[in-house]
Amino acid sequence: MARGTEARAARPDAIDPDVYVPALLTTLSNNLTRSASTFYRRNFGIGITDWRIMYRLAGEPWVTAHHICSAAQLDKGVVSRSLAWMEKRGLVLVKGDETDARRRLVALSPAGHELHERITVVALERERNFLAALSHEETEAAVRLLRKLIGNLRAFQKPVAIPPPRSASPESATVVPEAIPAAGAVRPRARVAAP
Repeated sequence: MARGTEARAARPDAIDPDVYVPALLTTLSNNLTRSASTFYRRNFGIGITDWRIMYRLAGEPWVTAHHICSAAQLDKGVVSRSLAWMEKRGLVLVKGDETDARRRLVALSPAGHELHERITVVALERERNFLAALSHEETEAAVRLLRKLIGNLRAFQKPVAIPPPRSASPESATVVPEAIPAAGAVRPRARVAAP
């Protein structure tokens, strides 16, 4: 009998991490993050957040830090520190917004573009290596399903019944929605990277 089958037989109500989708996605994300963090720091001297900001700015220059936070789902403090470090290193340019003196706009500098182009070549090769385990059709299906799941994150806002402690009466069960940010809202999180 397989390990997962044994676990289910012993505790049919237990979560099996081999088939529980949140656990599988967390395992995948954590490993991609750890691998990318080590790789980009060792070979390019930048962190995961720096890289995520760079590829956002490459496609959409002269935006605010707030826009980057929303688009990349990154914490404001993390983005602020990364942008300050990249500006000091000469990878980004910062200027005031002519329509609003309180806002600062950010774009990649020529050096930032050059580094972005070098990293992109490697990032796409790393992605190809990772996806080699899938057929073209499976890759397209995986992307489609991941986008569908991301679009369904609001499902976690639906009320769920909280079982009472075994010593309590069934009438004491409560229904509590899990608080998650609305789509586009920024949630503080650990650094995450594209591989």
